Amino acid sequence: MVEPGSPHRLSTITLREITEDNWRPVANLIVLPTQQGSLAPNPMSMVEAHYSEDSWMRAVFPDETIVGFLMMALWPPTDGYDIWRFMIDHRYQHLGFGKTVVGMAIEHVRKTYPSAKRIGVMSTPKEGRDTVKAEDSPFLFYERLGFRQTEPPDEDGDVMMKMDL
Repeated sequence: MVEPGSPHRLSTITLREITEDNWRPVANLIVLPTQQGSLAPNPMSMVEAHYSEDSWMRAVFPDETIVGFLMMALWPPTDGYDIWRFMIDHRYQHLGFGKTVVGMAIEHVRKTYPSAKRIGVMSTPKEGRDTVKAEDSPFLFYERLGFRQTEPPDEDGDVMMKMDL
């Protein structure tokens, strides 16, 4: 049974601007300890976004609870449309929010930049790397959504994955 007010699979998800009123809950979201090597902590990502004019960041709200963070790098017209950072708090994983939010990010690019041809995301490789085991890599998640690895691992050991729009 789902507790009243608790996010669940049927919750309505919205992406909302990160503001003075909600940045702290976003900063306090965390992934599982085994996933922490896959991405920078949310406070660091929010600082990066603040100093990058091409960033677009949103809090993930199913109903009225903040459960995740999405940051995109949008560089029109150079065909640079990437999910820069994305996470769902460990307490709310496996409820379908990730798939829905990535779909919303893709739709945002399609609507806002109709000439965009691809969207990308960096991922830990399928086989994992030094600080992330294969089973904790988001690679298969992104692959199931239609992304494909397009480049060999970079200097940090991460791979670029892209999807045609």
